[in-house]
Amino acid sequence: MKGSFSRQHCNPPIWFDLHVHTFEVTLELKALCQPGDLYGLDMVEMENCLALWIDQLPEVINQHSACPHGTTEELCLYFAQISLEPHVQLLKVSVSETPNRITTLNLV
Repeated sequence: MKGSFSRQHCNPPIWFDLHVHTFEVTLELKALCQPGDLYGLDMVEMENCLALWIDQLPEVINQHSACPHGTTEELCLYFAQISLEPHVQLLKVSVSETPNRITTLNLV
């Protein structure tokens, strides 16, 4: 599951100036389902849930209480707390600010 969003951030004490990135977040999910289940994961519901969590981030990421330093590590921890259905397990969260800079948080 992926989502992207443009936001400003800074990374003190290295960078104090706000700058914009188009961040990409990827959630690796696993549905814990029974052999007779039609499907295990409602993809539309998960996309809506991810979009809601993205929308809750302010224009300046550092202004969110979970991301005071504006880092991709903090964003991984933020998205790791996303609400899931009981039969869905979050395995991994990855956040990138550029395609060649990816931070990954393994949860399992």
